[in-house]
Amino acid sequence: MSVTDATDSADTSDSADTSVCHTDELPWAELAPGIEMKVLRTGAGTDRYTLMNRFAPGTVLPKHYHHGEVHAWTIEGTWGYLEYDWSATAGDYIYEPSGSIHTLAVPDDSPVPAVVQFVIEKGLDFLDDDGNAFHVEDAATITQLYVDTLAAAGIERPAILP
Repeated sequence: MSVTDATDSADTSDSADTSVCHTDELPWAELAPGIEMKVLRTGAGTDRYTLMNRFAPGTVLPKHYHHGEVHAWTIEGTWGYLEYDWSATAGDYIYEPSGSIHTLAVPDDSPVPAVVQFVIEKGLDFLDDDGNAFHVEDAATITQLYVDTLAAAGIERPAILP
């Protein structure tokens, strides 16, 4: 088995090699004011993907439905879901079972943005007020969104992406 430096490799899909992603070398893509993302990895054939998000204080995402499990690790700041009575802070790990529906929010009075790493399986649907999906996210669509957003800002596609 070998170790691959994933920031120098074009293959971040599932393989027999271990890889390292130097997240500080990846650019943030600003999807909307106060909502930024880095795609760290996509898994070939599994529809599993790993993101790092940075959410400004006061950010509220649309309600969404998860088709698979989600694992989240809070790197900085505070965030939670409007439907639950907990808040995650730096160092906290969050598990979300398949079928979870919730609304991510960062407190208005948070002194710093929330930075969270998510490992998402099988994607998610963003829901309108009637519970209908208006946007579907999976490994392919989130990677394309990342690349397109970077390109619009004049930033080249990171070599880490397949």
